[in-house]
Amino acid sequence: MWPLKTTLYFVLFWGACIMALVNPIWGLINYMMTYQVNPGNAWWGIPLQSLGMRFSMLAAVFTVVGLFFGRKRVPSIRPVLSLWEVGVVALLLIAAVNLAIGFGHNKSSAYAFEKFWKMLLFVLILGRLATTRYNFRLVLWTLVIGSLYLGYDAFTAPRSAFWLGRLERIGGPDFYTTSGTAAHCAAMLPLIGIAFLISKHWKWRLLAVVSGAFTFNAIILCRTRSAFVGLVCGVLAAFLTAPRARRWRIHAMLLSGGVLAFTLTDNHFWNRMGTLADKQALAADAAAVARSEIWLTSIQILRDNPFGIGPGNFPRVIGEYDPRYRKRSAHNTLIVCFTELGIHGGAMFILLALGSLEMLRRSAKLAGATENPLETKLIAYGLLTAFVTYFVTGLGTERFYCESFWWVLALPLCLHRMVRREAAAAVLAPALTEPMRTDQEDLALWGRLQHGIG
Repeated sequence: MWPLKTTLYFVLFWGACIMALVNPIWGLINYMMTYQVNPGNAWWGIPLQSLGMRFSMLAAVFTVVGLFFGRKRVPSIRPVLSLWEVGVVALLLIAAVNLAIGFGHNKSSAYAFEKFWKMLLFVLILGRLATTRYNFRLVLWTLVIGSLYLGYDAFTAPRSAFWLGRLERIGGPDFYTTSGTAAHCAAMLPLIGIAFLISKHWKWRLLAVVSGAFTFNAIILCRTRSAFVGLVCGVLAAFLTAPRARRWRIHAMLLSGGVLAFTLTDNHFWNRMGTLADKQALAADAAAVARSEIWLTSIQILRDNPFGIGPGNFPRVIGEYDPRYRKRSAHNTLIVCFTELGIHGGAMFILLALGSLEMLRRSAKLAGATENPLETKLIAYGLLTAFVTYFVTGLGTERFYCESFWWVLALPLCLHRMVRREAAAAVLAPALTEPMRTDQEDLALWGRLQHGIG
């Protein structure tokens, strides 16, 4: 007989798959939860391994099928592809070309490209489904609950899950390394905070508080310096950009949260973080020295291969330039992008990141025309903080092929589309109660609409 957790997950998974055929948003939620939980890496998932089922693939398939069977529940999008999504498609095409012209087709490059196109396909689906306020809230709380699971998994991890005192291998495949887990959890903290702020019921706020505590505890157990730097920059951004309507409340929450978070830390954590301000300690730190040397070597790789070495090829190519670092990661998201996809691929990626920031700016500007202006501003604020945290963290660890990193880049598109829809409804609402307009009046109305949400 299966354990209770195994049975519960199996029932919930297939229930969400069936619901996805009616409303595909539940397929998307199912996929995101499976990505974070990863039953194949949990003790309670052992009985499911004999079934030979790929849960993430099944969740994705049911989501895609639901886009057709449940198309009445799919939000309408105009235009079908935004400029940002065109950039995503262009980046995927660049990766496909580089797969052919790079350093040969091998297992690592094939795996990286397969993951990349699947990841970006999900991003396009996310940008279509999470564009209503209800659907966006579902996605937000999925990340809160998923973070709670990861935090609890870290809290209950056995000693065998630690290497040199740092937590390894929890949750999904993108969290197999301590840096990956810490980077994801650090980016989720701002979203958990926003879920707390926009919740009206104390039970949901309590859930957000518990999730935040477990998530931060997971970061402490990882003891990752890049995530710590990302958090510091994220907190600074949170202080400077807090919405005026809740500024003092947010500042108080950040200060009290910081004090409570400090109580969870230990000497081992601060000893490792203290090396960031100690030049002698950094100079003697093997990991820090290796990263600086790898980054310097990466410049030479880019000079020799300005059009890229192909997705997934960095660990192999770096060994040809410096045998000491064969099969080593670049530990830098931008370096991975530029070296593997070339200067043009790196430029496209930077444009996509800037595009996400621009959509957040526009969403905050148009928040007053939405159904819930304060909530809209808070969501935009939370996404900005998460973006800063994840992007800065990504400068010290490789996140280019990480799904949750692209979720954070794509959620501003979801918010912007939600804002445009609600702003359009606000402009058009008077037309439903007033006498029939002339063609000139209709044209003027649409002119106002386009001017207001362009």
